[in-house]
Amino acid sequence: MAEKSIEAIATEAVRRMNEHTRRLRALDERSNLLEMRLGMIEDRLMKSIDETKNRLSKIETKLNEVDTNFLKVENEITKINKEIDTLVRRSELKELEAMISFFNPMKSSFVTKEEVMRMISEAKKK
Repeated sequence: MAEKSIEAIATEAVRRMNEHTRRLRALDERSNLLEMRLGMIEDRLMKSIDETKNRLSKIETKLNEVDTNFLKVENEITKINKEIDTLVRRSELKELEAMISFFNPMKSSFVTKEEVMRMISEAKKK
């Protein structure tokens, strides 16, 4: 009977050892699967980071182009404003038109030198 109990104990120990070995293999497989998934996640994350860096670089380049174009437009506006300052104002143009119409020989009657001299001599006689 002692042999049976030793045999039963040995059988139980072997069964438990096999069960523990099976569990260890299952845990090892899960661990390997988790490591593989983690590696895939890391790869996707690194790829996503690289893509984001590329996008940010492109955005920065375009932003610099927009900034450069904005400065060019600003400079052109400054030049245009300076040119506008040198242009004739409407009131100045009206004044010039009035002066031209005043000295227009077709509309104004000018006196000749002879007529002025005659008028002066007539005024002296009186």
